[in-house]
Amino acid sequence: MIRTVTGDIASVRGRILLHEHLQIDLSAQKGAATRLGADEEPAVLEDLRHAKQFGLAAITDLSAPGWGRDLVALRRISEQSEIAVVAATGFYWDPFPSVAHDGSVAQLRDIMIAEIEQGVGDTGIRCGVIKVGTNRGVPDNVAERVFRAAAGAAQATGAAVITHTSSPDQAAWHVRVLASSGMDMSHVVISHMGAAHDVGELAELARSGVTMGVDKVSFPKGPTNDQLADLVRDACAKGLERQIILSSDIARRTFLRRYGGRGYATVFADFLPMLQARGITPQQIEAMLHDSPARILAFAPARATA
Repeated sequence: MIRTVTGDIASVRGRILLHEHLQIDLSAQKGAATRLGADEEPAVLEDLRHAKQFGLAAITDLSAPGWGRDLVALRRISEQSEIAVVAATGFYWDPFPSVAHDGSVAQLRDIMIAEIEQGVGDTGIRCGVIKVGTNRGVPDNVAERVFRAAAGAAQATGAAVITHTSSPDQAAWHVRVLASSGMDMSHVVISHMGAAHDVGELAELARSGVTMGVDKVSFPKGPTNDQLADLVRDACAKGLERQIILSSDIARRTFLRRYGGRGYATVFADFLPMLQARGITPQQIEAMLHDSPARILAFAPARATA
């Protein structure tokens, strides 16, 4: 079962972008461009309809509550585009909200459980995935409480955890804290691992059982698409295609096609031809764009938590 903003569905037939934003507002930290709201909704819909021509069937919006997440807008976008949308519960880290600083692990866990099982506010819309992350530098005790709470919420509900790394060296901390909290690591995605130094770093992380996000395709900063394609090629050569997901992390208006960006279709239109040119097979591509994302989004059997 996959929990979308329009209700639970049994499965997704088609490609899935697991790390995107359809509604977000980080303008307080990063400027006015890092906002996708009502004004950008028509451009978002245009992009989704374009991406649908390449097989896009579902998309995960990883915007955290309090930072532009708008579940009513996500439901409207899903209905109008006819693309399944999964929303995230969790806590944003730049900075963490006061509830993350003041709340206990149990309190934070229960907030996330409620958004998954009961819905958000009076919308009745339920979240289908948990998003947490770490800011730059060494993660602090607030981040640790949030991660342990996320693991508890995942065990109680069956939802997956998708993390944000501000640098790839944080991945080991993510794994250590989640694993020590009882998390099923096969139901975890460590994001932004396209910034890894080499494929050996991915191979080492893969030993923990997590899935890794090469999720900044066509991003203007960081590794180029050529570098990302080489990394994916090398990862597939090591048999890691079932622990890789591909996405583009669109989080500002200038990434949309109407405003000069590549849009939500960039993984399909721009990146897949580069992978094909490097010998990546259709089966490997579908593992990264359907099989693994679908496995992550499918709820696992819930387990009792203390």
